[in-house]
Amino acid sequence: MTRVALITGAIVAVLADHLMADATAVHVALIALGLVLGVPHGSVDHLLAADVLAVRAVTATVGYAALAAAAWTVLHWGGALPLALMIVASIVHFGLGEVETMDIPFGTSVFRRTALLLTGAGALVLPLARGGPGWDETLRTLSPSLADLFSSGTIRFVLIGIWAASALVSAHLLVVERRWLILVDLAVIGVVGSVVAPLVAFALWFGLWHGPRHIARLVARELADDRRSSTTRQAWMATIRHAVPATLGAYATLAAVVGVVVGYGSTTGAVAMAIVVLLALTAPHMIVVAAMDSAAHRRRRRVDTTPERPPRASRVSVTG
Repeated sequence: MTRVALITGAIVAVLADHLMADATAVHVALIALGLVLGVPHGSVDHLLAADVLAVRAVTATVGYAALAAAAWTVLHWGGALPLALMIVASIVHFGLGEVETMDIPFGTSVFRRTALLLTGAGALVLPLARGGPGWDETLRTLSPSLADLFSSGTIRFVLIGIWAASALVSAHLLVVERRWLILVDLAVIGVVGSVVAPLVAFALWFGLWHGPRHIARLVARELADDRRSSTTRQAWMATIRHAVPATLGAYATLAAVVGVVVGYGSTTGAVAMAIVVLLALTAPHMIVVAAMDSAAHRRRRRVDTTPERPPRASRVSVTG
């Protein structure tokens, strides 16, 4: 599903660029669609944090909101350095999300895992390297000095080189392991990051790929806990029910911030501020997901060292 959705969105974006004299309206609509669809995947983080940290949900919610507010303050007022660090952290987070969905064996070397991570983050790395209308203006609105850095031909060449080398290592590994669908996925990410308008490419990937795949992991986690859901349908409904309040809160925050900026007549400024809000929400999200993945890895290691281990819970897939 995510594969088809991302390819469809990319085709719409490319056709708009080639068939319309001014594709700005289509670009803005696709960016908005991606951001709106991507928000819900982090909307049960407070419950995950409460579970992983063994604290009350209200405590986890307050802590999560405080971290997001602090991140927004630092990103909004801290200049280029916090923004650069957050971009790097986002590349790692998005790449790790791809690696987790690949179900790569524990024996895979750190070098190869890093290559898979960087390749999987191509929808952010490649747009950063390419630049272009929309992306450059938005980045300059966020940080002029950072925009100057990424406009350097040397930086762009290095980013593309790192991604290409990582893609070659990843492709070799996946061919040897006969993981053909994952190879197709990485190819799709690379093509979208290379040919679709940079900001549109990232937004579509965020909303049509990264978000839904993370939600599928949450559903699988819900389903694995027999105390909570016994069927896939129950797990989906429970995940949606838990996500609704925080999703509505995030939408309200985005609408308020973007509405104020649009009121001053700046579409680029509105997109930039929306990105800052999303980055601020991503800061605690990354921590929660890392804790969730770490706990899952510990459980899997215990299962893998058990002589007669039970079969793993079936995965919930939205990758078709």
